[in-house]
Amino acid sequence: MSNLLKKIKKSPWVLGQRLTKKPRNSQSVVSDLFVWRCNKDWSTYFELLDLASLFGEKGQHQVDIVFFDNNGDKFHQQSIELSGLYRQVLDISKFLATINHQPSDYGTFCVFHKQIPNSLLNFKSFITERGYVSYRYKNSPLSSYVHGNLDAIDDTLMPLSGSSFLNREYYLQYVLEINKNYEFFLINPNSKSKKITFKIIGFNNIIQIKKNLTLEPRQLYSLPVKELSSPSRLVIKSKMIMARPLVFSFENDNFDVFHG
Repeated sequence: MSNLLKKIKKSPWVLGQRLTKKPRNSQSVVSDLFVWRCNKDWSTYFELLDLASLFGEKGQHQVDIVFFDNNGDKFHQQSIELSGLYRQVLDISKFLATINHQPSDYGTFCVFHKQIPNSLLNFKSFITERGYVSYRYKNSPLSSYVHGNLDAIDDTLMPLSGSSFLNREYYLQYVLEINKNYEFFLINPNSKSKKITFKIIGFNNIIQIKKNLTLEPRQLYSLPVKELSSPSRLVIKSKMIMARPLVFSFENDNFDVFHG
């Protein structure tokens, strides 16, 4: 009986609430929504591999890269020829410099592989790009890397994230330090708008920062945090299954980037 009660109590949090949804089309291609940052201080790069070649598919393959601004609106698309099993480092900043108008200093992009390996089709699976993005800040000779976070969007540009019936709280697994500054980037990879609450809470349970907002589908929000008075933690409340932010941590002109 105790196991049954546990399942009943757990059901409002799990029934029909998958982390990501399956695309409607069995031949869809899936990608993360990667964050780009491009201005006088920031450059963004992407590590691109020919995933079809890794599965033994022969021939020349391509990817389509789709760019969105910080509001989630598509503003550019570009096709790239792949180089077989060789890694390609794409300079996202140079791509954006070639278009007539870059709408913002940051946004998102996704990468859709055009060749689907037969083995994935046979297993009713989806080819998915969740590779590495790297960022370079100011005149640093080194880049910092972060991996894709989740299956966020398919090639019809439909967001794939699941949704919760109840509000959930995501606790960043990282202590915010007083001698560092931070920027938290959060994407809504859901097909519906989501109400979000950010809270920076000291270990004395005093709320130092609270921000309420609504994110539209594919929209990206940036929360800067500076000069904390005490070590703190970040809590994100929403009906997103996993409101996991991208974190930029700064100490003078040095920085790190990671998923908390």
